[in-house]
Amino acid sequence: MAPSFVWKEQQHTYFKITGGGGGAGSIRHSIGAIKRLERKHSYGKLVYKYVRRCRGEVQITTPPRATRNDTPTEYMRAGLLDEMMVQPRREFGIRPRKLELNKKQNLWINEQNQELTPWYVWNNKIPITRSKSEERPPSVHTAEVAVRAFSRDLRDYLLSSTLHGLRYIGERKLTWFERFFWLAAFLCSLMCAGFFILNVYAKWRMSPMIVSINPENMVLDDLPFPAITICNVNQAKKSEAQRYIKYGASVDKKLLESLCSSQNDAEIFEDEIAESADWDYTRSFLINVTQPCSEMLTACSWGSKNMSCVDLFNAQLTDEGLCCTFNVVHREMMFRNPKSLNDLNLTFPSPAVDWTPEKGYPPDAPVDGFPWRPKGIGTSKGLTLVLNANIAEYYCASTKSAGFKILLHNPTESPKIQNLGEIYGPGIEARVTIQPRILDAQEDLQTIDVSKRLCLFSSEKELVFFRTYTLKNCEMECEARAMLDLCKCVFYYMPKNKTTRICGKADAKCYTNSTQLKPKKKACEECIPSCTEIAYSERMSTAPLHKSLVRHLARVNGNITPEYFTENMLVVHFYFEDDTFMRFTKGEIFGLTEFLSNTGGLLGLCMGFSMMSAVELLYYLTLRAFCMARHRRPKHPFTK
Repeated sequence: MAPSFVWKEQQHTYFKITGGGGGAGSIRHSIGAIKRLERKHSYGKLVYKYVRRCRGEVQITTPPRATRNDTPTEYMRAGLLDEMMVQPRREFGIRPRKLELNKKQNLWINEQNQELTPWYVWNNKIPITRSKSEERPPSVHTAEVAVRAFSRDLRDYLLSSTLHGLRYIGERKLTWFERFFWLAAFLCSLMCAGFFILNVYAKWRMSPMIVSINPENMVLDDLPFPAITICNVNQAKKSEAQRYIKYGASVDKKLLESLCSSQNDAEIFEDEIAESADWDYTRSFLINVTQPCSEMLTACSWGSKNMSCVDLFNAQLTDEGLCCTFNVVHREMMFRNPKSLNDLNLTFPSPAVDWTPEKGYPPDAPVDGFPWRPKGIGTSKGLTLVLNANIAEYYCASTKSAGFKILLHNPTESPKIQNLGEIYGPGIEARVTIQPRILDAQEDLQTIDVSKRLCLFSSEKELVFFRTYTLKNCEMECEARAMLDLCKCVFYYMPKNKTTRICGKADAKCYTNSTQLKPKKKACEECIPSCTEIAYSERMSTAPLHKSLVRHLARVNGNITPEYFTENMLVVHFYFEDDTFMRFTKGEIFGLTEFLSNTGGLLGLCMGFSMMSAVELLYYLTLRAFCMARHRRPKHPFTK
């Protein structure tokens, strides 16, 4: 006969055990007896759990009048409920539990007869009726509960936060005035930190670049000797000018007048004559009347070694006329399409290397690669020249004195010597100390906007004619482009190709007006300095030549008299006096690391903020909020 089991829980916890037959009596059980009872009956586990909790005595009684088929309702009517109770002895100190009205009791109420019907019934013959509203309790997640949960989480964050002052805001033991005081102090610290951080950010964005002295100097072997362009200020040889005046055509006379007169070409040339004075004719005229390099350069010494001047210098057309240039880069390395140029035939020593101010010499460049490097320091390791002004052949000059215009410039640039050249008179010995000015830039500077750093790397802008970007090369191309737009031609010394028309005297009316020829500011705004530049300046010291001291030198250089030498000759020495040179490096005044360091320092000073504070705030906003939401999810009781 299987026993039936009924469990009821209200003010006290009881176990009711019903069974069929058997005698009635009181049995004192130990833990071992309870375990044996558990193995024998299915309800033993409940009895064992209760006994372990209350650690008391258990009385099991079987009512003599109860039968197996009796229901709990019949027990209650028969008054046998008290006889069926199994409860702990009072001397074991078990407190009765108070009734918790907000919790659902383990019983069901029949709506028809308002009888208490237990919901754990092992006897499946007892009918149990439930309404649909009782099968699943309503949801307890309301707006009020959400607000309370948020308030509790916010208080937990304030009490556990590492930011200074927040725990006082969330402390319940403090008064409202004290908590408001700490809130105001925290907000003031936050605004103070924000103010200083905005100042740092503005400084970072508006002036992100700084020029500083590089502790590592540039050695002499990494620096090329400067390019040197020399022009005689005499615009036309007297003998040639007189020949043109006596036997020349009218166009030759007009070209000679154009070289020596202060009038502009538009006033000199008439329309008929101007048409015949095209560029090819004008170039031949300039070559004939100008002193050639072979006559101007009497003697040359490079690195304490006497060399032929023809091997060192090339003739070049400049804005001053026909000049002689030393140590410019090979035209293959200077222009993008050198075969399209229609200038003079130039010869360069070999081997030529691809040197640029930004990249320097290639690692595999030979020691004697062109452009040449300095041989050492001092006059004996530099370039020594003996120049012949030939004052007797002066017909007209670009200056009010006799002598030469000399310009030191970057080997990758075309010279503009008319307005920038230094004047050296004859009859003196000059020592010119070369002083390079070196500017370079860190590679990190490329991350800054060009409008902020105000310089360009070679890879950021390509010129049309020149391979290497420099400010002077860009400005020369800009001037050529402006003149080409205005007059449909360019000057002979400007960058051009074979298809570009060179201005002749017929275009004099167009290019004479210098105000129109000058490019507008907006047209050349794209020309900004290069981030890496090498420029050269000179410091000159001179002394007059003495007749008695130049006899040997005069005899060696053409067997001329000392008087002619002292009146017409210029002896000049170009050299370096140092073997290392200071570099000025452009870099970021505030990188991302420095900006974060300053920002973190200000936040730490004002509020005690750190990276872990940010992690802590992120944790409370994401992970903790998600976990607490899952924890507060309503749990529905078991329903049949």
